[in-house]
Amino acid sequence: MDMVTAAAITSLLVSYGKHLAGVASDAIDDGVTRGLRALWEKVRSRFSGDEQASGALARLAEQPENERRQGAVEDHLDDFMSADPDFVEALAKLADEVKTAGYGTIQVRDAGAVAVGGNVSIKGTHHVAGRDVIVGTNEPLPGS
Repeated sequence: MDMVTAAAITSLLVSYGKHLAGVASDAIDDGVTRGLRALWEKVRSRFSGDEQASGALARLAEQPENERRQGAVEDHLDDFMSADPDFVEALAKLADEVKTAGYGTIQVRDAGAVAVGGNVSIKGTHHVAGRDVIVGTNEPLPGS
């Protein structure tokens, strides 16, 4: 299980907040959406006893791209996480599930540089982008 921070969890909550606000891409995998929903619900449940934290999360759902709202949620998350190691463990597990659901389902087509008579090489630790990228499967792209 990876180390989890309030900032990392907040970024995942923002992704689900975009889904709630109707501004998320339709390209998000169902498994990722379920994982993000579970994470959101875990945080919402933990925040439910604190009016300010609960309000911050509700405001994030309304405007997920608002950095001030993101910061408010992150601040509350940091406080709750500092006080509750079990909560941190639960968040880390859910975040790992989202990460696992997201990998192996990424397919990108015609989205990067093209080399004529040569190759384009892209390396990355966690994310790469390029043309005809499929992560986690050996199957050819549709139409190939």
